[in-house]
Amino acid sequence: MSPEGQRGSPLKLIVAVALVAVIGLGAGYYFAYADTPSFQVSWAVRPLNIKFTATQASGSAQDSFTCNPSVSPVTLRVTSSQPDIIAVTVSPSSFPSCGSTPDNITVTASCTPTALANGSCPGDRYRAFVEVCGPTPYTCLKQMLTVNIAVQNK
Repeated sequence: MSPEGQRGSPLKLIVAVALVAVIGLGAGYYFAYADTPSFQVSWAVRPLNIKFTATQASGSAQDSFTCNPSVSPVTLRVTSSQPDIIAVTVSPSSFPSCGSTPDNITVTASCTPTALANGSCPGDRYRAFVEVCGPTPYTCLKQMLTVNIAVQNK
């Protein structure tokens, strides 16, 4: 084999391996996306706003949601953008089913005891996110609810 042919072989091998890797990743992404449920959640109020004073230490707001198509059972998962400062809960946190009839919830945000003690709770930069998951806890539906939280000094 000529020296030019030997030099081209590693390059061809690298290109072939890269092409196979890209195709494999693309196929993996396609099949993962294809397994994602097509359920949609609609929220009555979006985004939801909660405002309270640091002396009150907590505040709540109500919302409701529907699902299309119906899914059962569903659980709600809530996350806080600043869990060391603001704790957020949702009640109730599960429903036997979700369909065209609205399911009502109450979202409550509160200052953590540590944030109250050190005075770091006041602010308007806090966010929380509520997800509707079902029929398994690992299958969360599209359209998460954003909760804007503002805590005033007085």
